[in-house]
Amino acid sequence: MSEDNPPVSTGSGDDGTTTLLGGGRLAKDDERIALLGDIDEASTSMGLARAEAEDGEIEELLMKLQRLLYRIMADVGMPKGQNAVGAEDVKVLDEALENWRARTQIPDEFVVPGKNKLGAHLDFARSVVRRVERGMVTVDLVQDHPDAVEAVNRLSDLLFVVARNAEGKSTPSKG
Repeated sequence: MSEDNPPVSTGSGDDGTTTLLGGGRLAKDDERIALLGDIDEASTSMGLARAEAEDGEIEELLMKLQRLLYRIMADVGMPKGQNAVGAEDVKVLDEALENWRARTQIPDEFVVPGKNKLGAHLDFARSVVRRVERGMVTVDLVQDHPDAVEAVNRLSDLLFVVARNAEGKSTPSKG
């Protein structure tokens, strides 16, 4: 093994526990560890959507959202009082949501995912993000990391709108 290539397996989790970013170890079936897995799945599902995106703007947005998810993971793994996600992140998501909403036609009826591959991937990512939001409430992050919880809520709304845009329900951009 090369010295500049770190090991993938440390063996430290062979006892059924894993280390949190903020220190300490938890059982691998702990709700907080499950939440971290759900966030990882949300990022991976956004990666699938990004791989399908032919629109550079959607691809760039998804990359930014995946990076935000890594910071949300940091909040999940940090002790109380330390926050990687703040009010500015929520503001950025609100602005992106408004930008995409202004140029996307939102249907009045219930949406059945699957009109095209990119839209379906975005809707899948949205559903995983909703699971993340439920998990954040389960592990009681609302009080300790309120901005992260708000960011996840906005993120699912943004993915819904971008999915509709990717399905071709868009209006011309105003500048």
